[in-house]
Amino acid sequence: MAESRPVAVRRQAKQQRSRQKVQAILDTTLDMLGAMPTDRITTNEIAKTAGVNIATVYQYFPTKEAIFFEIYRRWLAQTLALLVAVDDRFDGTEGLDTYADAVFDCLSSEESINAPGLWKLRFALNSTPELAELEAEHEARAFRRIIAAQEKFARKVTPDQARALARLQHHVSVSCLYAAAEAADPAERAVLFDWGRKTMRFVYDVENLKG
Repeated sequence: MAESRPVAVRRQAKQQRSRQKVQAILDTTLDMLGAMPTDRITTNEIAKTAGVNIATVYQYFPTKEAIFFEIYRRWLAQTLALLVAVDDRFDGTEGLDTYADAVFDCLSSEESINAPGLWKLRFALNSTPELAELEAEHEARAFRRIIAAQEKFARKVTPDQARALARLQHHVSVSCLYAAAEAADPAERAVLFDWGRKTMRFVYDVENLKG
């Protein structure tokens, strides 16, 4: 097992200029993640490509894994915020198929959460207490909104079924999007998006699964 390394941000950027440097580091790292294997990415290369001094990188991030972790943390937060915005547009009268389509369209069409490098992030991070805590918190929030959606659309489930359904919907959504992100051919990606949307419709209605 690979040795875990510190992932906590060393300090927060407060000044506008400092925030811009941190953003350049994060953006550069994300581009590099999409272009090369993670083991070829070094903090020196990140600093050079971002146009900042290596000391600036270490001022905020103790390791490259800390940079990966911060990108991952922001990605999860942005994704959840987009989904909450979709939830707020529905009152339960529209039908679950319409809602499932809106969720899938939101996730699949937003370029900022579908950059190629983002899908490598989870695999680039070793297990750490910080990662476990982050993923547990994100999962809990994702499950709560998924279960609330079933209630909004008048679907009755037992507590055990609700958690199982939330877990299934969460992982199916991620898998559908990841499969499409892996496809280099546009025609194949279009097929995967179409099938992914239909799959989401099925698993987003507990009555389909019960039947």
